[in-house]
Amino acid sequence: MTNAGMFSEAKQSKQIKNLKARIKDLMKINQEHQTINGKLRSELEIEKKNHTLAVEALELEVKYKDKELGRMMKKLQNKSR
Repeated sequence: MTNAGMFSEAKQSKQIKNLKARIKDLMKINQEHQTINGKLRSELEIEKKNHTLAVEALELEVKYKDKELGRMMKKLQNKSR
């Protein structure tokens, strides 16, 4: 082995060590990302259900008001006759 070869092996060893540390960090980031993603998906499902309930409530309210307006219109038409 030449003198130049000794330095390249040390350099490669250091590079491998740095890459392994980077992989470890990236795996940790990936795990955190998956956890956050799961929580956000759960919250999104809850919000979708809440939205559906709110829309249904508004539809019922509109139907009730339409019915009430129809009843009032009939009263007014009967009084004007």
